[in-house]
Amino acid sequence: MFFDFFSNRLSSNKLFKIKEDSIKKLITETNSDKNESKKFIEKLNTYFEGNQNNKIIIKAFSFQPNINGYGIILRSRKEDFIKGLEKIKSIGEVKFVVDGNDKNLEKDLGEFGEVIKLPSKTDLYKDKISSIIYGDKKDVLIFDLIEVIQIGQAAVSKEIEILFTVYGSSIQGGTVVSVNENATYRQVYEGLNGTISKLKKVINGGNFNGIAIYDLDEKISLNTKGILFLSDNDIDIGESAPCIRCGECLKVCPENLNPAKLLELHKIKEDDELIKFGLEKCIECGLCSYVCPSKIEVAQTMKTAKFLINKKSK
Repeated sequence: MFFDFFSNRLSSNKLFKIKEDSIKKLITETNSDKNESKKFIEKLNTYFEGNQNNKIIIKAFSFQPNINGYGIILRSRKEDFIKGLEKIKSIGEVKFVVDGNDKNLEKDLGEFGEVIKLPSKTDLYKDKISSIIYGDKKDVLIFDLIEVIQIGQAAVSKEIEILFTVYGSSIQGGTVVSVNENATYRQVYEGLNGTISKLKKVINGGNFNGIAIYDLDEKISLNTKGILFLSDNDIDIGESAPCIRCGECLKVCPENLNPAKLLELHKIKEDDELIKFGLEKCIECGLCSYVCPSKIEVAQTMKTAKFLINKKSK
């Protein structure tokens, strides 16, 4: 469950504060087996050879509260960012987008070009970002700021870093971490003085809809932006209760769906009605589950419902 990481929204805001204004590099040895980096570089070479005259957006924000280290990453890896930006500018016009509340990052990126401020929830809609910035979504490419840094590192044959925020009370969280390819969750956990007996959940990604990790020896992927190492202090272990029709899920749904109604239709297996009420529009952001006072796994249920309907249609 993704909504039950914290007992309320206030506690999550307190948890997601970066404590250090620098990047903690945990794994420094050079790896001989760099398959993911090699694929990344090969893809880049092919990509930049075949694209010209594009409209490009560099996104430096996330709607996920725990993925919030962009400012520190930019300032700490500015040289790599500049190299990556030069590469990207070779194929088109570049504009930057930041969270409307992030004045520091707006200033930091301002020296490189036009910066547009957007509400963080627009991160849920790539097409909407394109339309706001360029008026349409045709020939618009969107890069994450961390991708630009990785492109810069690849351009000068540097070891490509995986850069991400780490939070959770089972470790020394609230920091931005750098590891090389093939680093594992265990190495990061131990590098941050984690205590295995306190660890209850590991999540890759955002606290709204991240992916559970069950093996600490699993390798961290190149596109990782955030990791949560959670203890009992971070997790509300209460059981779910029946829907109380409070309407909170309707208020937060970015697609203006009625998650409570969809949940009800799924329970009685009304597939046609599910489609009629817009199930396919669900983007699985996890916000409905996050705000549900009854602790119902709404988003996961919607995901399951879509899977079952699509399976039947094949």
